[in-house]
Amino acid sequence: MTKTRSKSKNTQPSVSARQIFTTSDANEAYRHFLPRVQAEVPADRAEICRLSIELVRANVDRGVRAILPQLDRVREKLPLCPIDDVLELPSLALGLVAAAGRIATAASEREIEARLEKFRPMRDLTLRQLEIFADLKLVPRQRVAAIRRGSGPVDSARDGVDIAGMFHELADTLDGKHPFSPDYLAVMAEHASWLLVQLRPRGAQQKPSERSPEAVVRDQFWTVINQRYDHLREAGVAVFGLRQLDAHVPPIGARTPPPSATQPPGTAKPGSSAPTAAVEPELVADP
Repeated sequence: MTKTRSKSKNTQPSVSARQIFTTSDANEAYRHFLPRVQAEVPADRAEICRLSIELVRANVDRGVRAILPQLDRVREKLPLCPIDDVLELPSLALGLVAAAGRIATAASEREIEARLEKFRPMRDLTLRQLEIFADLKLVPRQRVAAIRRGSGPVDSARDGVDIAGMFHELADTLDGKHPFSPDYLAVMAEHASWLLVQLRPRGAQQKPSERSPEAVVRDQFWTVINQRYDHLREAGVAVFGLRQLDAHVPPIGARTPPPSATQPPGTAKPGSSAPTAAVEPELVADP
């Protein structure tokens, strides 16, 4: 009787029946999650995404990293928490990046120029690196030369897509030989995709009050992320408590980490503020 009663009170979650999906490829994440988000969120119930996509990604990544070392504690305190869904949030946020890049919205000249200012140095650095690899016979010289040919913003945007594709295709060969992280290349590709949409000739403009099918998909991704982020915050409360929650798992729209995230309470200098959450990934040499 004692053994039977003990088993009936077991609150430990069962082993996951599915493998957690992870990727650093935004397009792969988009393809994987698209059927799921469309099934979970009807188009007329998709919440419009009004936050910066890069900001959402930064906070998602930070929050998931914070709870990773404490998963056993989360499972113990929150046996019903869909922890597999929570751990997929970084990949889901990458899918949101790809979904947003597919929206053909009419951007202003200032917005386009701002994107070009971010994109051009990324394109130049990565293309020069490929040319060095071509001289070393690590990548096909003709493909790199074809990317270099041409000029103008549209051609440069196509270059960004092709460059990211080469780094992804030849990842095994080039591993450890360049300073560009997967996130850096993904952001460059997202800038390039966005510019291609904005710079190519467009047909008739739709009414501002209507959402395009691409915008609906973006909002479906965002709605699922927002729902799963609630579970991530609940897990954060279980691990860190309410007072320390924002320092480890910030609100999804938070623009700066609280001072307590980097130093003990009461040690911040008067008038100082915490550094802004990273939006553009930096060049980081892979180990």
